[in-house]
Amino acid sequence: MRNLAPPSGQQEGTGPPSLLLLNARVLTMDRHHAGAQAVAICGNTIAAVGSSSEVAPLAGPATHKIDCGGKTLMPGFVDSHCHVLAQVASLQGIDCSPKAVSSIEALEGVVKRQAEITQAGHWIRGFGYDDLSLLENRHPTRWDLDHAAPNHPVRLDHRSGHASVLNSQALDLAGINETTPDPVEGVIHRDGHTGQPSGLLFEMSGYLRQRLGASRDQAAFQDSVHHLNNTLLGYGITSVQDAGPDNGLDRWRTFQELQSSGPLQCRVTMFAGASRLNEFQSAGLSWGSGGEQLRLGHAKIMLTLTTGALEPSLAALGVMVDNAHRSGFPVAIHAIEQEAIEAAVRVLNDATPLSKPASETSVQPIDRIEHCAECPPQLMAELAKSGCMVVTQPGFIFWNGDNYLERVNASMLPDLYPVGALAKFGIPLAFGSDAPVIDANPWPAIFAAVTRRTSGGRFLPPDDSQRRTITVAEALRMYTSDGANAEGAGHRKGTIQPGKLADLVLLDTDPINAEPDQLREIRAMLTIVGGRVVWERGS
Repeated sequence: MRNLAPPSGQQEGTGPPSLLLLNARVLTMDRHHAGAQAVAICGNTIAAVGSSSEVAPLAGPATHKIDCGGKTLMPGFVDSHCHVLAQVASLQGIDCSPKAVSSIEALEGVVKRQAEITQAGHWIRGFGYDDLSLLENRHPTRWDLDHAAPNHPVRLDHRSGHASVLNSQALDLAGINETTPDPVEGVIHRDGHTGQPSGLLFEMSGYLRQRLGASRDQAAFQDSVHHLNNTLLGYGITSVQDAGPDNGLDRWRTFQELQSSGPLQCRVTMFAGASRLNEFQSAGLSWGSGGEQLRLGHAKIMLTLTTGALEPSLAALGVMVDNAHRSGFPVAIHAIEQEAIEAAVRVLNDATPLSKPASETSVQPIDRIEHCAECPPQLMAELAKSGCMVVTQPGFIFWNGDNYLERVNASMLPDLYPVGALAKFGIPLAFGSDAPVIDANPWPAIFAAVTRRTSGGRFLPPDDSQRRTITVAEALRMYTSDGANAEGAGHRKGTIQPGKLADLVLLDTDPINAEPDQLREIRAMLTIVGGRVVWERGS
C-alpha cells in the first residue's frame, strides 16, 4: 500500500480518511504502479492506494465508504483545450448545428421563430452553423438574416469558432460598413458586385467583443454555467483549460466569481491572451498564479492563414514569444495548417529561453502548439526537436471525419490529427475537445485516437497501411496525466497517487479490456473533485 507523502508546503490530512473507495479496478495512470483495488482520501487529497484489504482498515467512525462493485476508477479527465464561456454562451442561443438545420431556409426558420418571442431590438444569437453541411453549401448572409429578423440584431457563430455572420442591424451596432477596413487579424467578407459587407466575418470575435461588449442576462448566464458544469462532470471531466486568445483580467474575475458562487466546480486553468500579459503582471499575476481551483496558464497566440498570409508574421510571432518567455509565460500557439505549424516550430526553436521558476518546487513550464491538425511526417522531426508539447483534438476525426473523407485531398488524410505518428516521434501529447466546436465528451475522441474511425464508422484514411493509432492506455494518459503536465500541474493531479488531488471518475465499463466499438459508449457513474462526490448518474 502506498501512503500519503505530502509535497512540501502541503498540509497533511489528520485523522482517518474522509472517504474510502473500495472494490474497484483502479487505473492509476501512474507508470510505476499501474493498478490497485482501493483508494483512501483525506480531505481533498489521496491518502493511500492499494488493495481493498489494505485500505479498508484505515476507516474511522465518520469515514464514508463507497463499494465500487468492481467497476473501473481512474483520474478525472483533463480537457486541455476548450472554451468554457463560449460553451456557456452556446447554451443560451439558438442551436444552428447540422443536426438542427440543414439549409439556409431552415436556418432562417429557426431565427424567425426566435424573433417572434424576443423583444424588438434585443439580440438573437445562434451557434454551430456549418456552411459545408447546408444544402446551399454556403455561409448565410446579412440579407438572409434580415429576412428572418428585420427588427433584431442577429449574430450566428460558425461551428469552428473562427467565423460569424451578422445581419444589417448587428453590423450597424458594430460600426461595420463599406468603408470599414479589414482588421489586421481578420477579414470582412464583401459582396463582389457592390462592395458591401455580406455580414460574414472571419477571425473577428475579439473585434466584435470590443465594439459590442457583453450583453448577458446574469440569471440565465448562471443557469447555463450550472448546466455546463453538470455536463462536464457527467463526462468525468474534472479540469479544463480555457484557451481563449483574448482572455484578460475581466475573464479571470468572471471565473473567480463563478467558482466562489458555486455553479462551476470543475478546476479551470485559464490561458492569458498574449496581448494582455501586462494586465496580469500589473495585478501581480504570473504563469501558475492562483490556486487549485483557478490557475493562470499559458500565453495564447493565434497564428492563422485567414487573410492569405501568416498572421502574425514570422518576425512578429518571434517578438510575441520572446516577450512571453521574458515575462515567465510559456506560450500556446494556435496552429492548424502545415504552414502555421512550420512557422511556430521555427520560432520556438529560435526563441529566448523561458525564465526558470523562482521556487525550487515550481514546475518548469513547456511551450505548446494547439491543434496541429495538418502535420506530415517531414515536419515531425523538427517538431520533436523544438521540445514543445502538442495539444490536439482527435475528436475531430470522429465528428468531422466523414466530411474530411469527402472534401479533403486523399494524400492529406493520414496527416490530419495524426496522434499515432506524433506519439511514435516521441512528441509529448495531450488531448482537448475545443468545445463548443465539438462535444466535450472524451470517449468519442479516445475511440477515434485508438481506431481512426469516424462517427459513420469509416476509417481515416481508408488505406490501413497509412493508419497510425495509439493504445487505449496511451489515449487515457493523454486525457489525464499528460493533460495535467500540459498545464504544469502534473505534480498535483492527473494520476491516482498519494499526495495528489482526489479528482476521480468511476466508469461503467473497463476501457482497457473493452472492445473498440464500446469505447465511444462508455459513461461515468460517479465523479469526485477534491475528495467530494460532485456528480452521480441518476441523481
